[in-house]
Amino acid sequence: MKKSLLYISAVFLVACGGGEEVEELDYVETAYDKEIKTFLEDKSWKPERQESGLYIYVENEGSAEKPTLDSYLTLSYEGRLLDGTVFDGTNGEAISFPFPVAGLIPGWQEGIPSFGKGGNGKLVIPPDLGYGERQAGLIPPNSILVFDIEIVDFSNEPSAPEIDMSVDYSPEIEEYIAAEGLEGGEKTETGMYIFAEDYGSDEKPDNNSYLTLNYEGYLLDGSSFDGTGGTPTTFSFPLGQTIYGWQEGIPYFGKGGKGKLIIPPYIGYGPDEAAGGKIPSNSVLVFDIEIIDWAQDAPM
Repeated sequence: MKKSLLYISAVFLVACGGGEEVEELDYVETAYDKEIKTFLEDKSWKPERQESGLYIYVENEGSAEKPTLDSYLTLSYEGRLLDGTVFDGTNGEAISFPFPVAGLIPGWQEGIPSFGKGGNGKLVIPPDLGYGERQAGLIPPNSILVFDIEIVDFSNEPSAPEIDMSVDYSPEIEEYIAAEGLEGGEKTETGMYIFAEDYGSDEKPDNNSYLTLNYEGYLLDGSSFDGTGGTPTTFSFPLGQTIYGWQEGIPYFGKGGKGKLIIPPYIGYGPDEAAGGKIPSNSVLVFDIEIIDWAQDAPM
C-alpha cells in the first residue's frame, strides 16, 4: 500500500487562545525519512512514501504493462547522492541491462514496476534498500540514493550484447589448444571454444538460473585468478549477471556436466582489468567448470 509523503492527519491543539497544527504520520519516521524530507523541501516534485521507506515519484506512468522481477530493462538513468554528486548514469543514452530486475538493488526491484514503457520519474532510496553499510564506488556507506529513470523498453529475454570482434584472438587460442593437446572442441560464432568432457543432463540452465558449481579460472599462461578449490559454491546472483562468455557457454552443460570454456576478451572482461588486477586488460580466459545443480529462485 502506498503511503504519501503528504498524507497527514491534521490535529489542531488550541491553547492560550492560539492554534498549532501538528503533523501526525501513519508510519514510524526514521532518521532517513527526516533527511529525505529536508532534501525534498525545495523540490517541486513530491514522491509517495512506500511502507518499505522507498519514495517513488511517477512523472509519467507509461504503458499499462509493467516490468517484473524477471524483466530485462532498456532505460536511461542517472544516480546521485543527496548533495548532488552523480555516481552513475547513462548520460541520456538508453542502455540494456544483461541481467533481470531481480539482480538490482532492492529499491529498484520495488520501484521499477511502477513504470511502464515510456514511463519516467524518480526513486529516492534509503540505504537499507540500496547499498547499506558498504562502500560502492563513489557511494559512501549508508547513503540515500536518488535516481532519475526513464523506461524505454523491457523484455523477458536479455538483449544480445554488442560484441566488437574486430580483433581475432583465435591464433593464440588455437596455439594454446595445441600445446595442451585438447581435442574435440567446438568453436561458437563469438569465437569461444567449448570442450565438453560430459554434457550432463538434458535440462540446461538459463540466464535466470542460480548455479551451484565447481570452477577454476586461469589465463593462457596458467595463472589462476579465481576458483572454488574443489568445493562447490552457489552463486547469490543469476547466470545473467556473469560475463557473456559464461552466459553463452554454461547452458551447453546440464547437471553433472563438466568441461572447459576458452573465452576471448570481448565476451570476457574486455579492456578492463579484473579480479584485483589478476586479469590484465584484453585477456583470454580459460574456465574448467562442473555443474552440480541450479535453481530458479535465489538462495536463502
